[in-house]
Amino acid sequence: MQISALKWVLILGLSAGLSTPVAARSVKRWHDKMPPAPGAPRSIGAYTSGCIQGAQALPSTGPGFQTIRRSRQRFFGHPSLIQYIRELGHIMDTENLGILSIGDLGQARGGPMPSAHLSHQTGLDVDMWFWLQPKSRPMTPAERETAQPPSMIANGRLALHPKRWTSRQMRLMEAAASFESVERIFVTPTIKQALCKAFPGAAWLRKVRPWWGHRAHLHVRLRCPHGDPACVSQPPPPEGTGCDATLAWWFTDEARRPSGGKSKPVPMPEACQAVLAQ
Repeated sequence: MQISALKWVLILGLSAGLSTPVAARSVKRWHDKMPPAPGAPRSIGAYTSGCIQGAQALPSTGPGFQTIRRSRQRFFGHPSLIQYIRELGHIMDTENLGILSIGDLGQARGGPMPSAHLSHQTGLDVDMWFWLQPKSRPMTPAERETAQPPSMIANGRLALHPKRWTSRQMRLMEAAASFESVERIFVTPTIKQALCKAFPGAAWLRKVRPWWGHRAHLHVRLRCPHGDPACVSQPPPPEGTGCDATLAWWFTDEARRPSGGKSKPVPMPEACQAVLAQ
């Protein structure tokens, strides 16, 4: 595959939908404060065009985790995502690695958000900071409303910050990717490169995908839950660890140039209108 073709596959095919403003689509009704849609949990549609029924709210805090900017009302997810965060927080807590700062999950009924994401629509995506809050100093609710995550990258985009990227961050990545329910984790290419060097041949590296941005947070995406036929999965990541020529491409001039194209909005599943109307 030629490099130019690879870039378009990444943009249009993988469609990670990360940090992309929602445009030309009405989002107000999805963003309005409302409770989760009643009924059994169901993720409906695709990560970038869907909704959720029966979402659960992640508590403000728990063992090994705290939520950030809770006023945005983006702390809802499929029960499998809530359980994943709790279990990952438990690992952070029992291994004394620090407190996970949890950013956006999704809205109460999923759907498009007014800012920051194109994905996070079906209750299966979550952002979390690389930086781990010391257990001895959890942030207050007021601090969590305004705090900003520090970047793990120094000297432009090619080097990790030596005081911020430590063995704790590497353990976080290893633990986060080791769950069977995880489909992908998006990180900046420099972090993927560092993980390839630190964990040569590790099977979980296949799930760790380089993507633009993601210098201060990782974006975890879960697989469609078993027995949830309305949920639309992505194709699985390519075989192998991804520590190959496809990773090297991310450090080329072409990868740094704007693509010059925009992906078209995907129609919402009809079932989501019923979720919204409940």
